[in-house]
Amino acid sequence: MPPPHPDQSMKAPDEKLAQAYRNAVYVVNGYELKIDEPHPDFDAWLSRRGHRYYLILTAFNPYSTPLPEPVNEARHHTLIELLDRRGMPYVAAAGSDPEGGWPEERGVCLLDPSPEAGCAIGRLYQQHAIVVGRRGESPDLVWL
Repeated sequence: MPPPHPDQSMKAPDEKLAQAYRNAVYVVNGYELKIDEPHPDFDAWLSRRGHRYYLILTAFNPYSTPLPEPVNEARHHTLIELLDRRGMPYVAAAGSDPEGGWPEERGVCLLDPSPEAGCAIGRLYQQHAIVVGRRGESPDLVWL
C-alpha cells in the first residue's frame, strides 16, 4: 500500500475532539506522557540515549475517522517503511483514550526529528495533530 496523499480539505477538529487529543495518554517505551505534564523519567530516558527532541505521530484513523484494523495496520506499515527509507530514528508509541472512548492507536516516536519533517509526515498521513516535545519540557500538541 503506498502512503496516502495529503488531503488539504480537512476541517479543524471541534472542541470535543480537540479536548480528546489533550486528554489522551501517549505511551513511549513504557512511559505514559500527557500533554502539558512534565515527565522527568522520560526525560532521563531521552538523556541516556543522547536525544533532546521527540515527536509522536500515527498513521491510524485519518482525520479521526475510524478505519478497519487491517487498513490502519497497512497505513502503519507504510509509515514504518517511509521512516526506514529516510533513516529517521524512532521507537514504537501508542495513543489511547483514558476514558476508553476509542481504541489504542499504534504510532511512532521520532527521536530528534526536524519539526518540518514531522509535520509533513503528519499531514501526509492525514492527522489533525502531532505531539512534540523537548527533553526537560512538557509535551505539547501541534495542530496541522
